[in-house]
Amino acid sequence: MRVIAHDLNGPLTGMNLTLQAIRKLVKTAEMHKLVAGLEKDLTTATDLLEELKSLNRREIFRTVRLDLAHEFAQFVELLKANPTLPIIIDYTESEAKLAIDGDLSRLRRVWHNIVRNVLDLAEARKSDDKVTLKVSIKRTGRYARMRFLDDGGGIPRAKLARVFEPFYTTKGKSNRGLGLFIARKIITEHNGKIRIISKRPFTRVTIDLPIVAPA
Repeated sequence: MRVIAHDLNGPLTGMNLTLQAIRKLVKTAEMHKLVAGLEKDLTTATDLLEELKSLNRREIFRTVRLDLAHEFAQFVELLKANPTLPIIIDYTESEAKLAIDGDLSRLRRVWHNIVRNVLDLAEARKSDDKVTLKVSIKRTGRYARMRFLDDGGGIPRAKLARVFEPFYTTKGKSNRGLGLFIARKIITEHNGKIRIISKRPFTRVTIDLPIVAPA
């Protein structure tokens, strides 16, 4: 698996760079639409590769001291800066620093996977109303707590118990069903907890990560 992932990483990176160069040459609305379609497919392939790499990782887990509130705010701001985002983001920021020991690239993967689920719901929605995602981070006791609350429709109770299983999905055969499985794996590596509750039309994902006590 590791060799295959390494072999695929090179071509995907090259395709992405080529596509960025092509975008600068596009002059018609029709071509812009075609390029956007290619970008979406390439993003899907890249995400799948990252999920497979995460699923197969065996390297030593290394952490550094992070201000989680700052890093999480940057992630949310990047999302909000995307003018084509099909969801409304309502963000409540922490007023204090939240120091943790963590692997930032893996934590970003967790956040990305959770938001990706909401985006999938928004894109599949037949109504013109946008899905709203309320995001917050704050201190709760000894933990930094992140919450993602969306009104995208909710998850049936029978399916809710299985959402962390690998290759299980509630969104059709096109979805790989690895996002939440990998998210829980990463949060567990950080000695944290991740929980999901759902009651139509709302779904709430809560992540708790241990705060590092001041020296």
